[in-house]
Amino acid sequence: MKETRNSLKQAKRVVVKVGSRVLVDETGKPDHDRIFSLVSGLAAGHSETHEMLLVSSGAIAAGIEALKMAQRPTALPDLQMAAAVGQTRLMNLYSHLFGQKHIMVGQVLLTDAIFRVSDGRTNAKNTLQNLIEHRIIPIINENDAVSTEEITFGDNDILASLVATLVNADVLILLTTTDGLRDGNGDRVPFIERVSEDILALDRGKNENLSTGGMKSKLMSAAKAAEADIPVVIADGRQDGIIQSILNGDDAGTLIVSR
Repeated sequence: MKETRNSLKQAKRVVVKVGSRVLVDETGKPDHDRIFSLVSGLAAGHSETHEMLLVSSGAIAAGIEALKMAQRPTALPDLQMAAAVGQTRLMNLYSHLFGQKHIMVGQVLLTDAIFRVSDGRTNAKNTLQNLIEHRIIPIINENDAVSTEEITFGDNDILASLVATLVNADVLILLTTTDGLRDGNGDRVPFIERVSEDILALDRGKNENLSTGGMKSKLMSAAKAAEADIPVVIADGRQDGIIQSILNGDDAGTLIVSR
Protein backbone atom coordinates (compact mmCIF):
# COMPACT_ATOMS: atom_id res chain seq x y z
CA MET A 1 0.00 0.00 0.00
CA LYS A 2 2.84 2.40 0.85
CA GLU A 3 4.29 1.96 -2.64
CA THR A 4 0.90 2.75 -4.18
CA ARG A 5 0.47 5.79 -1.94
CA ASN A 6 3.90 7.03 -2.92
CA SER A 7 2.97 6.75 -6.58
CA LEU A 8 0.42 9.52 -6.02
CA LYS A 9 3.36 11.90 -5.58
CA GLN A 10 3.99 11.49 -9.31
CA ALA A 11 0.40 12.30 -10.31
CA LYS A 12 0.35 15.02 -12.94
CA ARG A 13 -3.32 15.31 -13.88
CA VAL A 14 -5.62 15.39 -10.87
CA VAL A 15 -9.42 15.38 -10.86
CA VAL A 16 -10.94 16.52 -7.55
CA LYS A 17 -14.64 16.06 -6.95
CA VAL A 18 -16.31 17.86 -4.05
CA GLY A 19 -19.79 16.96 -2.83
CA SER A 20 -22.59 19.30 -1.85
CA ARG A 21 -22.34 18.59 1.85
CA VAL A 22 -18.67 19.53 1.93
CA LEU A 23 -19.53 22.97 0.55
CA VAL A 24 -22.29 23.92 2.98
CA ASP A 25 -22.56 24.46 6.72
CA GLU A 26 -25.04 22.81 9.06
CA THR A 27 -27.76 25.26 8.01
CA GLY A 28 -27.35 24.42 4.34
CA LYS A 29 -25.75 27.74 3.43
CA PRO A 30 -22.48 27.85 1.45
CA ASP A 31 -19.56 27.58 3.88
CA HIS A 32 -17.19 30.25 2.55
CA ASP A 33 -14.32 29.28 4.84
CA ARG A 34 -14.45 25.67 3.68
CA ILE A 35 -14.75 26.68 0.03
CA PHE A 36 -11.75 28.97 0.50
CA SER A 37 -9.81 26.04 1.99
CA LEU A 38 -10.74 23.89 -1.01
CA VAL A 39 -9.67 26.60 -3.43
CA SER A 40 -6.39 27.01 -1.55
CA GLY A 41 -5.69 23.30 -1.89
CA LEU A 42 -6.41 23.31 -5.61
CA ALA A 43 -4.35 26.47 -6.08
CA ALA A 44 -1.41 24.90 -4.24
CA GLY A 45 -1.53 21.90 -6.53
CA HIS A 46 -1.79 24.20 -9.54
CA SER A 47 1.28 26.15 -8.43
CA GLU A 48 3.23 22.88 -8.16
CA THR A 49 2.53 22.27 -11.87
CA HIS A 50 -0.20 19.72 -11.27
CA GLU A 51 -3.01 19.90 -13.80
CA MET A 52 -6.02 20.36 -11.53
CA LEU A 53 -9.63 19.79 -12.58
CA LEU A 54 -12.55 20.37 -10.19
CA VAL A 55 -15.87 18.57 -10.41
CA SER A 56 -18.07 20.59 -8.08
CA SER A 57 -21.54 19.86 -6.83
CA GLY A 58 -23.38 22.51 -4.87
CA ALA A 59 -25.39 24.41 -7.48
CA ILE A 60 -28.73 23.16 -6.23
CA ALA A 61 -27.73 23.71 -2.59
CA ALA A 62 -26.61 27.27 -3.40
CA GLY A 63 -29.87 27.89 -5.22
CA ILE A 64 -31.92 26.56 -2.33
CA GLU A 65 -30.17 29.05 -0.05
CA ALA A 66 -30.56 31.95 -2.49
CA LEU A 67 -34.24 31.24 -3.09
CA LYS A 68 -34.83 30.81 0.65
CA MET A 69 -36.38 27.37 0.21
CA ALA A 70 -37.12 25.57 3.47
CA GLN A 71 -35.76 22.28 2.13
CA ARG A 72 -34.56 20.59 -1.03
CA PRO A 73 -37.49 20.49 -3.47
CA THR A 74 -38.65 17.24 -5.01
CA ALA A 75 -40.30 18.58 -8.16
CA LEU A 76 -37.95 18.60 -11.15
CA PRO A 77 -38.82 22.17 -12.29
CA ASP A 78 -37.99 23.49 -8.81
CA LEU A 79 -34.71 21.56 -8.74
CA GLN A 80 -33.79 22.98 -12.13
CA MET A 81 -34.69 26.49 -11.01
CA ALA A 82 -32.51 26.13 -7.93
CA ALA A 83 -29.67 24.82 -10.10
CA ALA A 84 -29.93 27.72 -12.55
CA VAL A 85 -29.77 30.30 -9.76
CA GLY A 86 -27.20 28.44 -7.68
CA GLN A 87 -24.76 27.64 -10.48
CA THR A 88 -24.29 31.34 -11.19
CA ARG A 89 -23.64 32.11 -7.53
CA LEU A 90 -21.28 29.15 -7.16
CA MET A 91 -19.19 30.08 -10.20
CA ASN A 92 -19.03 33.72 -9.14
CA LEU A 93 -17.62 32.60 -5.81
CA TYR A 94 -15.08 30.25 -7.36
CA SER A 95 -14.02 32.86 -9.91
CA HIS A 96 -13.52 35.42 -7.15
CA LEU A 97 -11.53 33.12 -4.85
CA PHE A 98 -9.31 31.70 -7.57
CA GLY A 99 -8.87 35.21 -8.97
CA GLN A 100 -7.38 36.29 -5.65
CA LYS A 101 -4.69 33.70 -6.33
CA HIS A 102 -4.25 34.87 -9.93
CA ILE A 103 -5.73 31.68 -11.35
CA MET A 104 -8.30 31.67 -14.13
CA VAL A 105 -11.14 29.16 -14.11
CA GLY A 106 -13.51 27.98 -16.81
CA GLN A 107 -17.01 26.57 -16.37
CA VAL A 108 -17.85 23.32 -18.15
CA LEU A 109 -21.40 22.00 -17.78
CA LEU A 110 -21.96 18.44 -18.92
CA THR A 111 -24.84 15.99 -19.18
CA ASP A 112 -24.99 12.23 -19.34
CA ALA A 113 -26.08 12.47 -22.99
CA ILE A 114 -22.72 14.02 -23.95
CA PHE A 115 -20.91 10.85 -22.92
CA ARG A 116 -23.23 8.61 -24.91
CA VAL A 117 -22.05 9.76 -28.33
CA SER A 118 -18.55 9.87 -29.75
CA ASP A 119 -18.77 13.47 -30.97
CA GLY A 120 -19.96 14.64 -27.56
CA ARG A 121 -17.10 12.93 -25.74
CA THR A 122 -14.56 14.25 -28.23
CA ASN A 123 -15.82 17.83 -27.99
CA ALA A 124 -15.84 17.71 -24.19
CA LYS A 125 -12.33 16.23 -24.10
CA ASN A 126 -10.99 18.86 -26.50
CA THR A 127 -12.49 21.68 -24.43
CA LEU A 128 -11.03 20.35 -21.20
CA GLN A 129 -7.65 19.70 -22.81
CA ASN A 130 -7.49 23.24 -24.20
CA LEU A 131 -8.30 24.74 -20.80
CA ILE A 132 -5.63 22.60 -19.15
CA GLU A 133 -3.00 23.54 -21.73
CA HIS A 134 -3.68 27.22 -21.03
CA ARG A 135 -3.33 26.64 -17.26
CA ILE A 136 -7.01 27.34 -16.68
CA ILE A 137 -8.68 25.18 -14.03
CA PRO A 138 -11.88 23.61 -15.41
CA ILE A 139 -14.78 23.67 -12.96
CA ILE A 140 -17.18 20.97 -14.05
CA ASN A 141 -20.73 20.29 -12.99
CA GLU A 142 -23.72 18.49 -14.35
CA ASN A 143 -25.97 20.88 -16.25
CA ASP A 144 -28.73 20.45 -13.69
CA ALA A 145 -30.82 23.29 -15.11
CA VAL A 146 -31.64 21.20 -18.19
CA SER A 147 -30.71 17.70 -17.09
CA THR A 148 -32.79 15.07 -15.35
CA GLU A 149 -29.97 12.67 -14.50
CA GLU A 150 -28.50 14.39 -11.43
CA ILE A 151 -30.57 12.39 -8.99
CA THR A 152 -29.16 9.13 -10.32
CA PHE A 153 -25.71 10.53 -11.07
CA GLY A 154 -24.92 10.35 -7.36
CA ASP A 155 -24.11 13.99 -6.62
CA ASN A 156 -21.61 14.01 -9.53
CA ASP A 157 -19.70 10.95 -8.31
CA ILE A 158 -20.23 9.05 -11.56
CA LEU A 159 -19.66 12.23 -13.57
CA ALA A 160 -16.29 12.60 -11.85
CA SER A 161 -15.20 9.11 -12.89
CA LEU A 162 -16.33 9.78 -16.47
CA VAL A 163 -14.34 13.02 -16.55
CA ALA A 164 -11.28 11.35 -15.02
CA THR A 165 -11.41 8.65 -17.67
CA LEU A 166 -12.04 11.17 -20.44
CA VAL A 167 -8.93 13.22 -19.65
CA ASN A 168 -6.75 10.24 -18.67
CA ALA A 169 -6.29 11.51 -15.12
CA ASP A 170 -3.53 10.13 -12.91
CA VAL A 171 -5.74 10.17 -9.82
CA LEU A 172 -9.34 10.91 -8.88
CA ILE A 173 -9.98 12.42 -5.44
CA LEU A 174 -13.54 12.22 -4.11
CA LEU A 175 -14.04 14.64 -1.23
CA THR A 176 -16.93 13.92 1.10
CA THR A 177 -17.81 14.37 4.78
CA THR A 178 -16.13 11.21 6.05
CA ASP A 179 -12.47 10.22 6.04
CA GLY A 180 -13.08 7.24 3.77
CA LEU A 181 -14.92 3.94 3.90
CA ARG A 182 -15.58 2.37 7.29
CA ASP A 183 -15.60 -1.35 8.04
CA GLY A 184 -18.09 -3.21 10.19
CA ASN A 185 -16.28 -2.07 13.34
CA GLY A 186 -16.35 1.57 12.31
CA ASP A 187 -12.63 1.67 11.51
CA ARG A 188 -11.33 3.43 8.43
CA VAL A 189 -10.47 1.16 5.52
CA PRO A 190 -7.19 2.61 4.20
CA PHE A 191 -6.81 0.49 1.06
CA ILE A 192 -9.05 -1.46 -1.33
CA GLU A 193 -7.77 -3.46 -4.28
CA ARG A 194 -11.16 -4.10 -5.82
CA VAL A 195 -14.69 -2.82 -5.23
CA SER A 196 -16.44 -6.12 -4.57
CA GLU A 197 -19.98 -6.82 -3.43
CA ASP A 198 -18.61 -7.30 0.08
CA ILE A 199 -17.10 -3.80 -0.04
CA LEU A 200 -20.35 -2.31 -1.32
CA ALA A 201 -22.16 -3.99 1.57
CA LEU A 202 -20.08 -1.96 4.04
CA ASP A 203 -21.98 1.18 3.00
CA ARG A 204 -24.45 2.04 5.73
CA GLY A 205 -25.01 5.66 4.75
CA LYS A 206 -28.26 7.24 3.70
CA ASN A 207 -28.63 10.20 1.38
CA GLU A 208 -28.93 13.63 2.92
CA ASN A 209 -31.39 16.34 1.90
CA LEU A 210 -28.74 18.50 0.29
CA SER A 211 -27.10 15.82 -1.83
CA THR A 212 -27.95 12.77 -3.87
CA GLY A 213 -24.76 10.85 -3.21
CA GLY A 214 -23.55 8.50 -0.54
CA MET A 215 -20.66 6.11 -0.04
CA LYS A 216 -22.14 3.56 -2.42
CA SER A 217 -22.18 6.03 -5.32
CA LYS A 218 -18.56 6.92 -4.53
CA LEU A 219 -17.56 3.27 -4.53
CA MET A 220 -19.34 2.76 -7.85
CA SER A 221 -17.52 5.80 -9.21
CA ALA A 222 -14.23 4.41 -7.93
CA ALA A 223 -14.92 1.07 -9.58
CA LYS A 224 -15.46 2.77 -12.95
CA ALA A 225 -12.26 4.78 -12.61
CA ALA A 226 -10.32 1.72 -11.48
CA GLU A 227 -11.38 -0.06 -14.67
CA ALA A 228 -9.40 2.64 -16.49
CA ASP A 229 -6.43 2.11 -14.11
CA ILE A 230 -7.06 5.41 -12.34
CA PRO A 231 -6.48 5.24 -8.57
CA VAL A 232 -9.18 6.83 -6.45
CA VAL A 233 -8.98 8.34 -2.98
CA ILE A 234 -12.14 8.95 -0.93
CA ALA A 235 -11.35 11.47 1.81
CA ASP A 236 -12.78 14.12 4.13
CA GLY A 237 -13.09 17.41 2.25
CA ARG A 238 -13.55 19.31 5.52
CA GLN A 239 -9.96 18.59 6.53
CA ASP A 240 -7.58 21.46 5.81
CA GLY A 241 -4.77 20.50 3.47
CA ILE A 242 -6.38 17.22 2.46
CA ILE A 243 -5.52 17.57 -1.24
CA GLN A 244 -1.85 18.20 -0.47
CA SER A 245 -1.82 15.34 2.01
CA ILE A 246 -3.11 12.91 -0.61
CA LEU A 247 -0.70 14.13 -3.28
CA ASN A 248 2.15 13.83 -0.76
CA GLY A 249 1.38 10.12 -0.43
CA ASP A 250 0.10 10.39 3.14
CA ASP A 251 -2.21 7.74 4.60
CA ALA A 252 -5.40 9.76 4.19
CA GLY A 253 -8.86 8.47 3.37
CA THR A 254 -9.44 5.24 1.45
CA LEU A 255 -7.27 4.49 -1.56
CA ILE A 256 -8.91 2.29 -4.20
CA VAL A 257 -6.97 0.66 -7.03
CA SER A 258 -7.55 -2.11 -9.56
CA ARG A 259 -5.21 -5.10 -9.50
